[in-house]
Amino acid sequence: MIGKVDRSEVVAGGGQAAKAAVLTGALVGSAYLMTVALQSDSGRWLGWVTLLPVFLAIQVLSPARALLAGALWGFSVCFFSARAEGVGLATSLRSYALLTAIPALYAFAGARVTRKVGFSPLLLGLGWVGVEIALKPLALHNGLLAGTQDGGLFIQTIGNVAGWALVAFLVAYVNASLLSMLTVVCASAPRSPYLRGIGGAAARLFFLEGRVYVAHVVSEARPRAPPF
Repeated sequence: MIGKVDRSEVVAGGGQAAKAAVLTGALVGSAYLMTVALQSDSGRWLGWVTLLPVFLAIQVLSPARALLAGALWGFSVCFFSARAEGVGLATSLRSYALLTAIPALYAFAGARVTRKVGFSPLLLGLGWVGVEIALKPLALHNGLLAGTQDGGLFIQTIGNVAGWALVAFLVAYVNASLLSMLTVVCASAPRSPYLRGIGGAAARLFFLEGRVYVAHVVSEARPRAPPF
């Protein structure tokens, strides 16, 4: 009995460590994609999805852990952007301090709000406007998140007419809404019988279950031959 309990604890601990490693890699990868979006016109579309790991951390982590996730993301953005051409971010202590502290505080506050009122793309989008205002001393062209959309005619028009803060809100809102929709899809996906024996949150394979759900919906939507 003791051996079984110890084994289950080891499996649970390994699952948590694997999740942490995946989320850490996603945050660093997201920061790199943010730099690509800021640097290249062809990577502009990445701005609409690059905040997904940050919002996932806000959604599933405690406020203290979300703060660490936001700090890692912001530090990584500064690290990659300072070495990229065309971003316009100077390598300085102030740059690292602001880009580490501001996303960390945003993630902390977002996790606190999420625990109280639920995951709200609207509130998270509005909160990101505060991030852009706080990062103004870095003198990034059109800000951080809105800067990923610089060059597009439609977005350029919105930015010139209503301000780039509105563009940043829209991009953050779309990111959070995408995560919210993915969460609903995966929560309503049929559980595989092969995963029931594992049990717990460790058995929830996010993208696998979403894929099963999509396949289920497609199969139900296929036209059928008329009856004889």
